[in-house]
Amino acid sequence: MLRLLLVRHARTTWNAEGRVQGGGALDELGRAQAVALAERLRGEALDDIYASNTLRARQTAKAVARLHDMKVRERHLLRDLDYGRLAGAFLADFQREKPGLIEQWRDHPETVHFEDGECLADLRGRISRFIAELFAQHPTGTVLAATHDSPVRVVASLALGLDDSEHNRKDLVTANASLNVFEIEGGEITLRVHNDVDHLQGISDGH
Repeated sequence: MLRLLLVRHARTTWNAEGRVQGGGALDELGRAQAVALAERLRGEALDDIYASNTLRARQTAKAVARLHDMKVRERHLLRDLDYGRLAGAFLADFQREKPGLIEQWRDHPETVHFEDGECLADLRGRISRFIAELFAQHPTGTVLAATHDSPVRVVASLALGLDDSEHNRKDLVTANASLNVFEIEGGEITLRVHNDVDHLQGISDGH
């Protein structure tokens, strides 16, 4: 059995600014969150550490890797959903300029294909491929992977038997620097821990 510790990246400048994701580096709060996450995982016997090849995910993974004297393996398959031309836009502008798309994404996310970007079926395909490749390489042990909110939701959906129409369920949302634990054996994925942020208690941005 493979134990997968799937973490969402810590907070970024873009999170704080209210932008559609697609970039950004960890801000001061995010760096503190990453350190707290690393301390939480200090005692884990990790066999490997992976990260999306985005800066925010790599920064989060490296905080853990430093305590384990390990390298971070980058995987493009772990990238967030590609929002195409909307990546980096301020959410307020997005809501004003694309109100129909906002409603469609909220109510029927499985029907949305972002211009010059992806749809949820594309993301599910990528994440499923990553899990299959990961299990082939690590059929046992414990592996950490730093990724993004939507990919974590996809893995949780795979574990719970949910389709992409359920992507925006509130109970699937994950916080920055949250810990999510899955067990993988054969083609079966089991969700053991979801959106655990106990290690972030006492950390505040002062706002």
